Amino acid sequence: MKGILSKQAITKIQAVIIAVIIIVAAAIGVAYFLLQPSPGPSIAVYAYATTDVVVFWDPSETYSNEVVVFNNVYEQLVRYDPFQDKFIPVLATSWSVSDDGLVYNFTLRKGVKFHCGHEMTAYSVKYSIERNMQGWDGQGPKGASYIWDPVEEINVIDNYTVQFVLKYPASLLTIASAAYCAHIYCEQCTEQYGHDWFYEGHELGTGPYMIESYDKEKDMVVLTKFDDYWGGWEGKHFDKVIIKSVPEWSTARMQLEAGEVDIVDRLPYEDIAALEQNPDIEIVRTPAYQNMFGFFNTEKYPLNITEVRKAISYAVPYDDIINTVMSGNARQARGPVPYGLWGHSEDLPQYNYNLTKARELLLQAGFNPDEQWCTLVYTYNAGDEYERRTGELLKSELAKIGINLELRGMPWEEQWGLAQSENPEDRQDIFVMYWWPDYPDPYTFLGPMFHSEEEIVFNLAYYDNPEYDQLIDEGFAIAGTNRTRAEELYIQAQRILIEDCPAIFFFDMQYVRPKRASLKGYVDNPAYAHVVFWYDCYREE
Repeated sequence: MKGILSKQAITKIQAVIIAVIIIVAAAIGVAYFLLQPSPGPSIAVYAYATTDVVVFWDPSETYSNEVVVFNNVYEQLVRYDPFQDKFIPVLATSWSVSDDGLVYNFTLRKGVKFHCGHEMTAYSVKYSIERNMQGWDGQGPKGASYIWDPVEEINVIDNYTVQFVLKYPASLLTIASAAYCAHIYCEQCTEQYGHDWFYEGHELGTGPYMIESYDKEKDMVVLTKFDDYWGGWEGKHFDKVIIKSVPEWSTARMQLEAGEVDIVDRLPYEDIAALEQNPDIEIVRTPAYQNMFGFFNTEKYPLNITEVRKAISYAVPYDDIINTVMSGNARQARGPVPYGLWGHSEDLPQYNYNLTKARELLLQAGFNPDEQWCTLVYTYNAGDEYERRTGELLKSELAKIGINLELRGMPWEEQWGLAQSENPEDRQDIFVMYWWPDYPDPYTFLGPMFHSEEEIVFNLAYYDNPEYDQLIDEGFAIAGTNRTRAEELYIQAQRILIEDCPAIFFFDMQYVRPKRASLKGYVDNPAYAHVVFWYDCYREE
């Protein structure tokens, strides 16, 4: 809420008004923006290069940008360390697994409090996961909740021991470490306040930070430390964290260089090159489990013709995109599972830039590539320069084979809403977006985006292949006890997918994040894309 002062008052008592403005700004938490960050009070600022910092507020349906907020407010039973390929205790201190991989027992950390003040127990774990599985309205799972499909039942052994019984030997530790829909929250207050209350900007986590405020107009969340956090507050930590949307890259860079923000989610690579010369800025590079896709509308003519989809894939200037748009900070994808994650294979085939092959396929399908024969709509997230520039390069090449590509930048909710249109003819032709893992398993790249769906969520190619479905489902079912065989099945499924060509597999990314040199303790964990674990960070001038 912002105060409004009359011009007359300003002319009469200008000095007083300026002082009042400063006081009011401090009261509503924005005085920080009048000053550069200072060690006390200890406030960190994260410039998130997207719109809608939080999309889904209910922890049972989270599946989007709020990952950066939620993983500081909520916690999982365990967390995955991809560099050591091991699981780190968080809300669970230890666990055991039966020989057949069907029963997991977790011993919980004692004395953990939710932000509402209630204690976390095994009943909290049972309630949270079952609510995720059933959906907050009891109508089925939402968002990333599909990950809990292997669970048959959850039993409370005692206040601090919870047991998961599985239908099949999936890797439950992997699931329990997920960045989405694996968080534990207070059962008592959730029942009392309900789903709509979450969407007013509330939360019920156990994490080191609580949500102090949410400004929808400014698209900004302010976090403040939870005094009763089980990890304690000894040592160096930030007292507050501001996570704000800054989709304009030029603005984000300016604020970073001015010391108004501590870290930026991403910037154009030419800006990165310039910032490397600034002694006050450090560049953090990390292999990413993130890639970019262009989903074909396989239910709409002419993209319902496999040869047309393949022709477009052969017209993609992959090297130009990687070298020009991404400045070498990516590599051409081989199917949907990104480089570095198990289930990726360098032996999988690729569509390389080959206009001759593209023309042959179009002629085979009955189209004349020497004249314009269709217009396709390419939708992307407004403000994302990587997606836009990729589209510009693709547009230029498709024009050479008779295809006019209309580039349409849209806010995410509008882009996604168009893709959900009941009539396939009303949807886009090519939907461009990134994907990063719900949890560190190939299924998160193979299932949500390409498994057949009765109600479309993220299968934005509208792809339906029962053989493919069976292979990935079988791989998922045995991943907990036989990763080698699961990997074989996942790779076999990807061969089918690449042959059917429901999407353009553009590239696998490398994360390149600029931060202030004074920000210490930051480790980029690719299993939790874009998340800064602020409890581990501090400022050192």
